[in-house]
Amino acid sequence: MQATKTEPDIPVGTRTLILSKLYYGVLSKSLENIDTERYFAVLHYIQSNDGCCCQQNICNNLAIDKTAMVKILDVLTKTGFIERKINPKDRREHFIHLSVKGKKQTKEITKAFEKIDEQMFSGISDKEIKTFMSVLSKASGNLKEMPSNDLFFNYKKTKK
Repeated sequence: MQATKTEPDIPVGTRTLILSKLYYGVLSKSLENIDTERYFAVLHYIQSNDGCCCQQNICNNLAIDKTAMVKILDVLTKTGFIERKINPKDRREHFIHLSVKGKKQTKEITKAFEKIDEQMFSGISDKEIKTFMSVLSKASGNLKEMPSNDLFFNYKKTKK
């Protein structure tokens, strides 16, 4: 008797973690020439907000802990991708701006995201993609309403 092949029963959280790991592995490989090997999503987010947004906005929209965000911004400042400016009307708020270098490199990052998305969704209809993105957004919203612990995922290339 021949066993039938079925897809393993893997929880959705594990599936999305696998998808994320695969996606960022491909992204990291395609952007090896950029001198920061991570934080592409943060740079892309700032760029998609006209090259400037407040630190808290990045934390809220990318689900990044405040302490981790400070460390991320320290790295991006040190590598010359961003500049931090204190809001003169509220000194507790920091505006994050892409530097000239950051604007240039973020164009390459955006192209990489677009290319990977195009290849990842190859053979999948626009309607299916739209449904996938809608379900993902709703599921994320539902999870945000539930009690949870903060986790930090460090998408850093491992040394071989």
